Amino acid sequence: MLNKLKVMLFGGKPDHERRRTPRAGKVPAVGAHIGRQLLVMQITGPITRELWDWFVLMGWREVNMKTNRRQVKMLPKITFSSIAKAEISERETIYRQAIK
Repeated sequence: MLNKLKVMLFGGKPDHERRRTPRAGKVPAVGAHIGRQLLVMQITGPITRELWDWFVLMGWREVNMKTNRRQVKMLPKITFSSIAKAEISERETIYRQAIK
C-alpha cells in the first residue's frame, strides 16, 4: 500500500519492477563482464550460444561495469576459461568450486 502511494506521488517504477532480473540479451563479446548477484566475471574468450544459454539458466546477465556502482566480487579471469573448456557434465562442478 505504501509502495503504491510513493509511486503515485513521486513517479518511477514499483520496487518489484525495478529489482527484476534483466532479460537475457545476445551473446556477450570477448572482454565484456557478466554478473550474478554480487559476483562478476570477465569473458576472456569466445563464448558459444550453448554456453551462454547455460550461464543464463544459472542467473548470469551481461553487466555494464562503467555504470555499475555496487560493491561486487570479481572472480579471477581463469574462471571463465576453465568453465568454457570443461565438458558439459563437469561444468557445474567447476562452477560451484569457482563461486565459493
